[in-house]
Amino acid sequence: MLIEHVPGFTWMPVRTKPRREKKILEFCQANNILCYLPLNRKVHRYERRSVEFHVPMFSSYVFCNMNEDKYQRLLCSNAVLFKIDIDKSAEENLIRELNAVQSLERLSLETELSVKPELVGGVRVTVNNGPMRGMQGIIKKRKGKTLIFVNIDLLGQSVSAEFDAGDLEAEQN
Repeated sequence: MLIEHVPGFTWMPVRTKPRREKKILEFCQANNILCYLPLNRKVHRYERRSVEFHVPMFSSYVFCNMNEDKYQRLLCSNAVLFKIDIDKSAEENLIRELNAVQSLERLSLETELSVKPELVGGVRVTVNNGPMRGMQGIIKKRKGKTLIFVNIDLLGQSVSAEFDAGDLEAEQN
């Protein structure tokens, strides 16, 4: 799914009732509302077997591309608490961040991701090798691992994945 600006509509975070994110996604698909729910793969091991789950990266949030009419329709789902209204420049930033999150979502099929409920400061870098080439994030070392964090500023949360330091290049100011 390509996340881009659509004239007359705005991408915005929508806060849902707890554990209703997938219900909102189904409602949006049934009502022709463009919606993105980033999912993270989790594997749980029970004795001799492993079970794979796909859980929302950002608890109680989905991202919808809508106008006021579609928002009123979305309220009929009875699972929405509120939307976070944003302006055009904040929408451009959100679209850039959501595209980076999509890349990390694809990466979650191969490696473990961790979602942190805080913003991370540090050096901005660009991945220059591998399937995540071109993705931008903030680098931080934690327990000997080189992690890249992609911040969702509007939610105050970040997603991280581990990368080889040789695949990263610091951005020039």
